[in-house]
Amino acid sequence: MPSYYDIDTILAEEELLVVKPSFDFSLLAHLDPDSSHLQRRSRKRPRGDDDDGIEKDHDDNDTADNSNGGLPEGTKIKMPLWAVERWALLGFIRFPSLPRHYGRKMKERLEADPVSVDLRSKNEHYFQTGMLLVNLLLRASHVALRHSSASRRSRQSAAQNAHTIAMEQSAQQARMLQRCLLSTMMGRRLCRNFDWALSSLDSNGMEDDVSSHVNKLTELERNMFGRGVEASGAVGRWREFGCARMGISGVVLKMQQRNQQHSVQTAGAGKEEKPTKKRVVSPVGGEAARAF
Repeated sequence: MPSYYDIDTILAEEELLVVKPSFDFSLLAHLDPDSSHLQRRSRKRPRGDDDDGIEKDHDDNDTADNSNGGLPEGTKIKMPLWAVERWALLGFIRFPSLPRHYGRKMKERLEADPVSVDLRSKNEHYFQTGMLLVNLLLRASHVALRHSSASRRSRQSAAQNAHTIAMEQSAQQARMLQRCLLSTMMGRRLCRNFDWALSSLDSNGMEDDVSSHVNKLTELERNMFGRGVEASGAVGRWREFGCARMGISGVVLKMQQRNQQHSVQTAGAGKEEKPTKKRVVSPVGGEAARAF
């Protein structure tokens, strides 16, 4: 699991997801941008004739929850990834679809030519966000399946069955997305990134213009590119100046000092604890060593 204070994880969790409540949410109408419009519409609705009374009653029922500050079941809302994690694990919401840049068309583009796709324009933390989304969908589907298997003896409602089916479909989409992300990150795109990193410095040590390539990279790929450039520069300096005598690392020196101190303390303790022996001469004239 990523660290709670990891800035990359915090930025990756800002991705907006489309979710649907599994039941009516009270006092959460502000999450729907159209709720204020529906409230104004319900206030300004003129009284019609008796002929369209049925339609008016139906519309009033639809806007009743919005006027009371509630969020009706099945309303599509957008919320960040960090805000829906607990609701998804509790089964309060469903994921009708994934974001567009994680959908089927994007998968087809990545499978066809992953190198030419500008992932940074979609999401600067494309891979981190995708893996966090996959992890959330798999955990939510696992919890939903566990609840459904535990309640097999009792009859489930139609809403519970629909939620379980929807979470199974989300789990399938998550597995497909996981395979696509791994193949994209560890495939030709990674090889091309290393090629640019190793060839970014020419024989004279001058930097080439790699802006056209770097502008398409995500933050994770940019970090790998920077490490590759540093390694390439280190290899170039080693070839030019050769290998000099390497100094001893400070960590090694500290370990040697600790070992010496430990050996000295152990030797001193052994000398103090060593019992003293006295030589005693028997009356017969023989010598015997006895320890007291």
